[in-house]
Amino acid sequence: MSIQTFDSLEALVHAVDQTEINEWVFANLERVQSNPLNSTYYIIPEEELWELEDAGLTVTNHRDESIPTSLPDHHVQSWLEVATVQDVIEVLRHSGSEPDIERIAQGLRYYHEYDAFME
Repeated sequence: MSIQTFDSLEALVHAVDQTEINEWVFANLERVQSNPLNSTYYIIPEEELWELEDAGLTVTNHRDESIPTSLPDHHVQSWLEVATVQDVIEVLRHSGSEPDIERIAQGLRYYHEYDAFME
């Protein structure tokens, strides 16, 4: 698996069901806070990140995390695990009708901020 890039939250949501649950989603959190629907999200497989580190192809972000030098935005950081994104969507589905993308964005923001599910 290689780095996956999603140019919107909707694209990420469509892909998380087919993604390994132990991977992390990276994003520029300033952009996610101001415009979560149109932010860029990355899923970076841990093994690939280790290989890039060994090859000297990473930089350290402001949180002292290694990220690939190939990313166009070096202000990205780990945001949520794929499994957490899946769980947030599932909880929202169980709380009523199928959530729209704005509701999913609210649920993900809430989880990131409070480490709890919004119901």
